[in-house]
Amino acid sequence: MAESRSTFEFKQFSLHHGNPGLKISTEACLFGAWASLKAQGYCLDIGTGCGLLASMLAQANSTCTVNALEIHPEVANVAAENFNNSPFKERLHVIEANVLTFNSEEKFDFICSNPPFFTNHLAASDEAKHMAIHADHLSPADLAASIDRLLSEKGEFAVLYPAAVLGLFEQSLQANGLFLHQKVTIHSNPSSPVLRVMASGSREKSLVKEGRINIKTEQGDYMPEFIELLRPYYIIFPS
Repeated sequence: MAESRSTFEFKQFSLHHGNPGLKISTEACLFGAWASLKAQGYCLDIGTGCGLLASMLAQANSTCTVNALEIHPEVANVAAENFNNSPFKERLHVIEANVLTFNSEEKFDFICSNPPFFTNHLAASDEAKHMAIHADHLSPADLAASIDRLLSEKGEFAVLYPAAVLGLFEQSLQANGLFLHQKVTIHSNPSSPVLRVMASGSREKSLVKEGRINIKTEQGDYMPEFIELLRPYYIIFPS
């Protein structure tokens, strides 16, 4: 499998991705950059895949230690390989585990996840891909309950979901005494529909701030706000 993998080169690290598992997406990179601004302390990345979010958190926050959970053994091996070659490897740890049965003596200060989101969908032919995109392996309700169980009292969390699935997740959050503080919709360009929603919150209830980020202009150029978020990571954006 390794011979057909791609490598995504960032400014400070590189990641093998795809086969097994999903390839790195622009939305995931944007979410990683956004979530990294909120991360602190002892962090958990649920469903790390190739290790993208964990790597971005570690780069942005020199005091962060990140435990990266991955349920699929072959994908966990890819993440472990990526972390072993990372300049932040001392602060990155892959754990092959299902978050539903994972326990930690120490609660986490920050939890992030780019979770599976297809519900009632035809099965993907590749098992690793299926587990990465299908919510039957981690439903919004399961993720909300897991965050409640693993998050510290003052901790924060951040997730990336399609808008419709985020609604289900938010209902489950409230049942667990968790609340969203911020929602930012991601769009391909100013006239495009919502691709995904980045959301963050904690155990404290507050007014929800809403925002929007367009990846590109109508002419196909990257938008300034996208460039600023990804500048620390993307080689194409000079420092």
